[in-house]
Amino acid sequence: MITRIPIYIFFAIAAALLLLNSCSGGSKKAIRVGDVIATFSGIDLEGNTFSLAAHEGKPVIMRFFLINCPYCKADTPTFNMFYDKYRQRGLAIVYINNNGANPEEVKTFARELNIDFPVIFDPEGKIARQYNVKVQPLTLVLSPEHKLLAALLGGVSEAELNELLSPYFQ
Repeated sequence: MITRIPIYIFFAIAAALLLLNSCSGGSKKAIRVGDVIATFSGIDLEGNTFSLAAHEGKPVIMRFFLINCPYCKADTPTFNMFYDKYRQRGLAIVYINNNGANPEEVKTFARELNIDFPVIFDPEGKIARQYNVKVQPLTLVLSPEHKLLAALLGGVSEAELNELLSPYFQ
């Protein structure tokens, strides 16, 4: 006798397997909540160097984004607002693009969405590979010690950012 699995269970299992697979490929070890994130550096669209090490002791949001992603366009105003509210208290946000765009398209994306924090164009995907990022958009939220607080796939809400980072801005 063959039993049928309800469709929602099938899709939930398939999604879980996809996420697990995308986080564990190759020789790179998947990062996990609580892990201290290795440092990286890159050149932003303004020609400045962004280094994670330079933000030691400060919370950091790293966003791996796509220029044609509806989530990225929809929630960038939330990141902008959060950055405006907390940058004077140490918050750093960096957007990283490595997925099929050219520098002009990334600059247009940043300009149209009024992004005031660093945006790195990483055409070879070195930074994404360093963190074993396979699926985008992906937001890594780091504590001041640069421990991974959360890896958020897809869109990100103000409530999520507040929940994760408000303890550092009391």
